[in-house]
Amino acid sequence: MNRKRFLDLLKVVVSLVLILVILRSVDVKALWEVVRHASPWYLLLALLALLLGVLVRAYRWQILVQDQGVEMSLRELAALYFVGFLFNNLLPSGFGGDPIKMYELSRRSKRGADAVSSVLVDRFMGLLALQAIGLIALGFAWQLVPAEIVILTVAVFGASLLAAWVVSFRRLWDVLARWVPLFDRLLSIKAVDSLVSSLQSYSGSALLRSLGVGVVFNVLLVASNILIGVALGADLPLPYYMIFVPLTSLVLILPISFAGLGVREGTYVFLFSQAGMAQEVALSLSLLVYALGTVSPGLVGGIIYLVRGARSYGEAKQGL
Repeated sequence: MNRKRFLDLLKVVVSLVLILVILRSVDVKALWEVVRHASPWYLLLALLALLLGVLVRAYRWQILVQDQGVEMSLRELAALYFVGFLFNNLLPSGFGGDPIKMYELSRRSKRGADAVSSVLVDRFMGLLALQAIGLIALGFAWQLVPAEIVILTVAVFGASLLAAWVVSFRRLWDVLARWVPLFDRLLSIKAVDSLVSSLQSYSGSALLRSLGVGVVFNVLLVASNILIGVALGADLPLPYYMIFVPLTSLVLILPISFAGLGVREGTYVFLFSQAGMAQEVALSLSLLVYALGTVSPGLVGGIIYLVRGARSYGEAKQGL
């Protein structure tokens, strides 16, 4: 077993262990009753909001791709986004969704560095928009959450802005290359230098537009969480969702579990229970967010992948 497969297997094990630990801390019978009595209409609205969110994210990606001079239709980018969900969250294949999107866009555009940078910037702008929503909520309701959460939210947002400035400031890279041998060796690699140059070449207007679209997506994400919460009978003020959903998304960046399973559930239970939500409801909320926001787009991606695979096979057969 190679190192990559071992790490993938380890993530699955971590997810299973975390899920089992969380289930032991809640009343499983009460958990089932909460899910069983959930309003299907609110769940349907949440599903539609989450699927629409994938299309909005594809449009955000298109803004960045076009800014690099790469022409790709929204339909193609949306299809790649759905297929990315399939590989990132449903298949323990060792290939993540982002690498799949990078590879497919690079293959079709013949612009490897721009394909990679567009996916990275797309991901970053989405997280920055989500953090901004959490920060705005804190401005109006900071007294609702512990001081540690306030400090963490502000610190992460500040660190994100600092990271964006460091990556985009070419003069700083040139100075570091002169004084730090490691940076000089990195920039001497053509692929690395091309990627850095691509990351630094986005126009301000494209970044602002993608940030604005990112806000729209994250409003849909928060709204879908609220709809699921209402479906479960939770009565929680809006600011809690606006603060907790961004924090959960940041925690999910840590690559320690399969598709965030276990980590997501633990974070939801920890955060929302502090706001007075029953642990069974918080766990149900996280599981339904995963089912509707991750599994459902992944299944759509699976259908797209199968249809395109069958079509490619048919075209190849006709060419023989």
